[in-house]
Amino acid sequence: MARYILGCVMFLLVLLAQALSLQHCATPTAPSGGARDTIGPRLVEEETTPNFQTNFYPEVIELTFDEWVELDQQQQILISPPLELGPDNRPELRKRTLVIPLEGLTLRDSVTYVVNIGSAIKDLNEGNPTENLRFVFATGPVLDSASVSGVLVDDYSGEPLEDATFTLYDNLADTAVYTTNPTYFAQTDKEGNFTVFNVRPGQYRAVALLRSPSATNYFLDFEGFSQPQAVGTIDTFLVVQDANNPIGNLRVSPVPKPIRVIDVDSSYVGRTKVVFNQEAKNLDVTTQNEYYRRYNRDSLTLFYRPDLSGSDRLIVFRGEETGDTAVFNLDGATRTLPRLEATDRPPGRINPLEGARFSFNHPLEAIDTAAVRLRRDTLPDALPLTAALDSLNPLRVSFRSNWQSNVDYRLTVLPGGITDWYGQRNADTLVAKFRVEQLEKFGDLTLRVSGLDSNTVYLLRLVEKDKVLEETQRVLREVVSEEINYAALKPGTYVVEIVEDANDNGRYDGGDYRYGRRPEVVRRFDIEALRANWEVDESIELKN
Repeated sequence: MARYILGCVMFLLVLLAQALSLQHCATPTAPSGGARDTIGPRLVEEETTPNFQTNFYPEVIELTFDEWVELDQQQQILISPPLELGPDNRPELRKRTLVIPLEGLTLRDSVTYVVNIGSAIKDLNEGNPTENLRFVFATGPVLDSASVSGVLVDDYSGEPLEDATFTLYDNLADTAVYTTNPTYFAQTDKEGNFTVFNVRPGQYRAVALLRSPSATNYFLDFEGFSQPQAVGTIDTFLVVQDANNPIGNLRVSPVPKPIRVIDVDSSYVGRTKVVFNQEAKNLDVTTQNEYYRRYNRDSLTLFYRPDLSGSDRLIVFRGEETGDTAVFNLDGATRTLPRLEATDRPPGRINPLEGARFSFNHPLEAIDTAAVRLRRDTLPDALPLTAALDSLNPLRVSFRSNWQSNVDYRLTVLPGGITDWYGQRNADTLVAKFRVEQLEKFGDLTLRVSGLDSNTVYLLRLVEKDKVLEETQRVLREVVSEEINYAALKPGTYVVEIVEDANDNGRYDGGDYRYGRRPEVVRRFDIEALRANWEVDESIELKN
């Protein structure tokens, strides 16, 4: 009996070992030992639908790989020209084979189709992707072989756009790009590069777009739920020759949001605040009366003197784009503005040429220098000074004196020393302690710009660490050359930015395909780094 039981146990153990062995063989796993696999999956041609066929109307495309693979969900398999894929036409994996069902789809006659697989397939073990994998076939007797390549970049910064789409339309009607998918398209890589392969030579309309993540089409669907995020185009039709056709960089502009006035507060005497649904300084605003305008993110504050009465109508727009309107009643203002207060004071160290600056929450009318005291260190004697209201920014006043370097100063503004447009005076004593830096700690920059078009308005400004220094902006108008001097700049690495201000509104404007507006031309020039106690003299020539 014991031998019988022992025999049964041994038999069961053998069966269990065989089952585990079979399971191990059926499960794809990484081999142990040896060099790490770095090669992506390769096609097994004998088991794959033949590539580059002509007069071909496939109902299914099967691509079999030499190892176990998986679909990378972050990558798309794209077919160009686009096909209206239904639920039964989604690519799927069956063991080592990628199956692309095309049954029930209408293929165009005499067209070359490209199935862009790219790096959407990767091996199961190491995650190595396929590289630039394409399946090409023609429904006519000829495989088109021309190509179009280029780089899609942000219209202002010039930075490359990843996962943007470049499209070509053989239908040259103006409305085609709004209602139908393109004839050809390609996606950009991380460097913004794209190549459209297997294009038929001819004339095309070229449009670049950054699609909405939820978009299922490839045209400019401005009326739908998945509107494009950015759009760019070439000025003229693109003539494709039977070869590679490089187009260089194509600038793509963000699609502006529709303009809306969110709120208007005109309850304070002397101030009306308007809130928009986007950055206020990028909008065009007209009013019947003159105001001092102060922009802050999505709001525009209109300051006016208290003797102004009646109502006003504000119209906001952007170039040719219709915006919104708001009517406000100045006579209905009953609230008194908050008391006059300083919003900004001189920093601990100041530039000797700029002086000691205070900013306030209301436009200023007058400064009583008799109520202002400037002392050196702790010495009791007051020093002579001058005060000047900023002609461009009435919220700011600058105090100057015969400064001495590396000396500590104390500036005191007594109550009543500052008066605003509304007769209010500062109620508190304002105190600022600071040290005047040595002039030798700064540098001077001279720019000599030539090659300007006297019929073009230019905005020239300095950029530091990708930030435009607004106070350095100069407007160049009706000149062919100009010399610009910047005195006592802090040491640093600056870039000179020159914008062709096509509509003369004092700011950069991107393009808008819907209104035929091209992005304004922006040019940037690297210059010698500015050092302390140093003069940099740079010549810049604009070339078309």
